[in-house]
Amino acid sequence: MKLRFADERDIDAVASVHLAAFPGFFLTSLGRRFLIEMYRGFLSHPSGIFFVAEEQGEVMGFAAGTSAPDAFFSELRRRRAIFFLLWALPALLRHPAIVIQKLRSAIFYRGDKPAGLEGGALLSSIGVCPDVIGKSVGKRLLHDFESEAFSRGVGFVYLTTDEAGNDRVNKFYKNNGYFVESRFCQGASRAMLRYVKNSQSQ
Repeated sequence: MKLRFADERDIDAVASVHLAAFPGFFLTSLGRRFLIEMYRGFLSHPSGIFFVAEEQGEVMGFAAGTSAPDAFFSELRRRRAIFFLLWALPALLRHPAIVIQKLRSAIFYRGDKPAGLEGGALLSSIGVCPDVIGKSVGKRLLHDFESEAFSRGVGFVYLTTDEAGNDRVNKFYKNNGYFVESRFCQGASRAMLRYVKNSQSQ
Protein backbone atom coordinates (compact mmCIF):
# COMPACT_ATOMS: atom_id res chain seq x y z
CA MET A 1 0.00 0.00 0.00
CA LYS A 2 1.43 3.37 -1.05
CA LEU A 3 0.44 6.69 0.54
CA ARG A 4 0.94 9.97 -1.30
CA PHE A 5 -0.52 13.43 -1.76
CA ALA A 6 -3.69 13.42 -3.83
CA ASP A 7 -3.87 15.06 -7.23
CA GLU A 8 -6.61 15.92 -9.70
CA ARG A 9 -6.57 12.43 -11.23
CA ASP A 10 -7.66 10.96 -7.87
CA ILE A 11 -10.81 13.00 -7.34
CA ASP A 12 -13.27 10.66 -9.02
CA ALA A 13 -11.82 7.63 -7.23
CA VAL A 14 -11.95 9.46 -3.89
CA ALA A 15 -15.65 10.16 -4.50
CA SER A 16 -16.16 6.44 -5.14
CA VAL A 17 -14.42 5.52 -1.88
CA HIS A 18 -16.54 8.08 -0.03
CA LEU A 19 -19.75 6.60 -1.48
CA ALA A 20 -18.68 3.10 -0.41
CA ALA A 21 -17.38 4.12 3.02
CA PHE A 22 -20.28 6.34 4.11
CA PRO A 23 -23.57 4.82 2.92
CA GLY A 24 -26.61 6.59 4.29
CA PHE A 25 -24.80 9.80 5.24
CA PHE A 26 -26.10 13.18 4.12
CA LEU A 27 -23.13 14.14 1.94
CA THR A 28 -23.32 10.75 0.24
CA SER A 29 -26.98 11.39 -0.58
CA LEU A 30 -25.99 14.52 -2.50
CA GLY A 31 -24.23 12.37 -5.07
CA ARG A 32 -20.93 11.89 -6.84
CA ARG A 33 -20.76 15.29 -8.54
CA PHE A 34 -21.25 17.10 -5.23
CA LEU A 35 -18.49 15.02 -3.62
CA ILE A 36 -16.14 15.62 -6.53
CA GLU A 37 -16.60 19.37 -6.15
CA MET A 38 -16.09 19.19 -2.40
CA TYR A 39 -12.87 17.17 -2.57
CA ARG A 40 -11.57 19.32 -5.41
CA GLY A 41 -11.80 22.19 -2.92
CA PHE A 42 -9.31 20.48 -0.57
CA LEU A 43 -7.00 19.89 -3.50
CA SER A 44 -7.02 23.46 -4.76
CA HIS A 45 -6.77 25.45 -1.50
CA PRO A 46 -3.29 26.26 -0.08
CA SER A 47 -4.37 25.06 3.38
CA GLY A 48 -5.68 21.75 2.05
CA ILE A 49 -4.14 18.50 3.34
CA PHE A 50 -5.17 15.62 1.15
CA PHE A 51 -3.67 12.12 1.04
CA VAL A 52 -4.66 8.96 -0.78
CA ALA A 53 -3.69 5.34 -0.21
CA GLU A 54 -3.33 3.29 -3.37
CA GLU A 55 -2.66 -0.33 -4.16
CA GLN A 56 -1.65 -1.38 -7.68
CA GLY A 57 -2.72 2.04 -8.93
CA GLU A 58 -6.19 1.90 -7.34
CA VAL A 59 -7.23 4.39 -4.65
CA MET A 60 -8.28 2.45 -1.56
CA GLY A 61 -8.57 5.26 0.97
CA PHE A 62 -8.14 8.98 1.57
CA ALA A 63 -7.79 11.63 4.26
CA ALA A 64 -8.75 15.24 3.59
CA GLY A 65 -8.75 18.37 5.71
CA THR A 66 -7.30 21.81 6.16
CA SER A 67 -4.72 23.55 8.32
CA ALA A 68 -6.79 26.78 8.23
CA PRO A 69 -10.49 25.90 8.54
CA ASP A 70 -11.81 29.49 8.70
CA ALA A 71 -10.06 30.55 5.50
CA PHE A 72 -10.78 27.27 3.74
CA PHE A 73 -14.55 27.18 4.25
CA SER A 74 -14.92 30.91 3.58
CA GLU A 75 -13.22 30.54 0.20
CA LEU A 76 -15.03 27.29 -0.56
CA ARG A 77 -18.36 29.08 -0.18
CA ARG A 78 -17.21 32.04 -2.25
CA ARG A 79 -15.84 29.99 -5.14
CA ARG A 80 -17.96 26.84 -5.23
CA ALA A 81 -21.36 27.48 -3.61
CA ILE A 82 -23.11 27.66 -7.00
CA PHE A 83 -21.63 24.29 -8.01
CA PHE A 84 -22.70 22.71 -4.73
CA LEU A 85 -26.25 23.92 -5.30
CA LEU A 86 -26.23 22.68 -8.89
CA TRP A 87 -24.97 19.18 -8.09
CA ALA A 88 -27.30 18.88 -5.09
CA LEU A 89 -30.35 19.63 -7.27
CA PRO A 90 -31.42 15.98 -7.86
CA ALA A 91 -31.42 15.28 -4.11
CA LEU A 92 -33.17 18.61 -3.53
CA LEU A 93 -35.99 17.64 -5.87
CA ARG A 94 -36.41 14.25 -4.15
CA HIS A 95 -36.40 15.51 -0.56
CA PRO A 96 -36.69 19.32 -0.63
CA ALA A 97 -37.41 20.06 3.04
CA ILE A 98 -34.65 17.82 4.43
CA VAL A 99 -32.04 18.76 1.84
CA ILE A 100 -32.62 22.52 2.07
CA GLN A 101 -32.10 22.45 5.83
CA LYS A 102 -28.99 20.28 5.72
CA LEU A 103 -27.53 21.90 2.63
CA ARG A 104 -27.80 25.30 4.29
CA SER A 105 -25.86 23.93 7.26
CA ALA A 106 -23.26 22.39 4.95
CA ILE A 107 -22.74 25.56 2.91
CA PHE A 108 -22.36 27.74 5.99
CA TYR A 109 -20.25 25.19 7.85
CA ARG A 110 -17.15 26.70 9.44
CA GLY A 111 -15.35 23.61 10.61
CA ASP A 112 -16.83 23.13 14.11
CA LYS A 113 -13.71 24.64 15.66
CA PRO A 114 -13.23 23.97 19.40
CA ALA A 115 -14.35 26.99 21.40
CA GLY A 116 -11.41 29.04 22.64
CA LEU A 117 -8.83 27.02 20.72
CA GLU A 118 -7.03 28.60 17.78
CA GLY A 119 -4.49 27.26 15.35
CA GLY A 120 -5.81 23.74 14.80
CA ALA A 121 -6.05 21.65 11.65
CA LEU A 122 -9.37 20.00 10.81
CA LEU A 123 -9.48 16.41 9.61
CA SER A 124 -12.67 16.76 7.61
CA SER A 125 -12.98 13.26 6.20
CA ILE A 126 -11.11 9.97 6.26
CA GLY A 127 -12.44 6.91 4.49
CA VAL A 128 -11.27 3.53 3.24
CA CYS A 129 -12.84 0.94 0.98
CA PRO A 130 -14.83 -1.59 3.02
CA ASP A 131 -12.68 -4.49 1.80
CA VAL A 132 -9.48 -3.04 3.32
CA ILE A 133 -10.92 -2.18 6.74
CA GLY A 134 -8.73 -3.73 9.41
CA LYS A 135 -5.54 -3.53 7.32
CA SER A 136 -4.22 -0.33 9.00
CA VAL A 137 -4.94 1.83 5.94
CA GLY A 138 -6.89 4.34 8.02
CA LYS A 139 -4.17 4.44 10.67
CA ARG A 140 -1.49 5.18 8.09
CA LEU A 141 -3.60 7.88 6.45
CA LEU A 142 -4.27 9.45 9.85
CA HIS A 143 -0.58 9.43 10.74
CA ASP A 144 0.46 11.07 7.45
CA PHE A 145 -2.29 13.69 7.78
CA GLU A 146 -1.14 14.54 11.32
CA SER A 147 2.53 14.70 10.30
CA GLU A 148 1.75 17.11 7.48
CA ALA A 149 -0.50 19.25 9.69
CA PHE A 150 2.06 19.50 12.49
CA SER A 151 4.82 20.28 10.00
CA ARG A 152 2.81 23.41 9.08
CA GLY A 153 3.00 24.62 12.68
CA VAL A 154 -0.51 23.87 13.90
CA GLY A 155 -0.86 23.02 17.58
CA PHE A 156 -3.47 20.30 17.26
CA VAL A 157 -5.62 18.27 14.90
CA TYR A 158 -9.35 17.98 15.56
CA LEU A 159 -12.33 16.23 14.02
CA THR A 160 -15.97 15.50 14.72
CA THR A 161 -17.85 12.22 14.51
CA ASP A 162 -21.07 10.64 15.71
CA GLU A 163 -21.28 9.51 19.32
CA ALA A 164 -24.06 6.94 19.03
CA GLY A 165 -23.80 3.77 16.96
CA ASN A 166 -20.22 4.55 16.07
CA ASP A 167 -18.14 2.43 18.43
CA ARG A 168 -15.55 1.24 15.91
CA VAL A 169 -14.74 4.76 14.72
CA ASN A 170 -14.61 6.20 18.24
CA LYS A 171 -12.30 3.40 19.36
CA PHE A 172 -10.08 4.06 16.34
CA TYR A 173 -9.49 7.70 17.28
CA LYS A 174 -8.98 6.98 20.97
CA ASN A 175 -6.46 4.25 20.12
CA ASN A 176 -4.57 6.77 18.00
CA GLY A 177 -4.10 9.35 20.73
CA TYR A 178 -7.24 11.51 20.42
CA PHE A 179 -9.31 12.62 23.38
CA VAL A 180 -12.90 13.84 23.56
CA GLU A 181 -12.67 17.62 23.84
CA SER A 182 -16.43 18.21 23.89
CA ARG A 183 -19.87 16.89 23.02
CA PHE A 184 -22.50 18.78 21.06
CA CYS A 185 -25.70 18.27 19.08
CA GLN A 186 -25.89 18.71 15.34
CA GLY A 187 -29.38 19.63 14.25
CA ALA A 188 -32.10 18.70 16.70
CA SER A 189 -30.76 15.45 18.12
CA ARG A 190 -27.61 14.12 16.43
CA ALA A 191 -25.09 13.61 19.25
CA MET A 192 -21.55 14.42 18.13
CA LEU A 193 -18.08 14.15 19.65
CA ARG A 194 -15.22 16.55 18.96
CA TYR A 195 -11.82 14.86 19.21
CA VAL A 196 -8.48 16.62 19.60
CA LYS A 197 -4.88 15.44 19.37
CA ASN A 198 -2.11 17.82 20.38
CA SER A 199 1.15 18.02 18.47
CA GLN A 200 3.07 16.92 21.58
CA SER A 201 1.11 13.67 21.58
CA GLN A 202 2.36 12.49 18.22
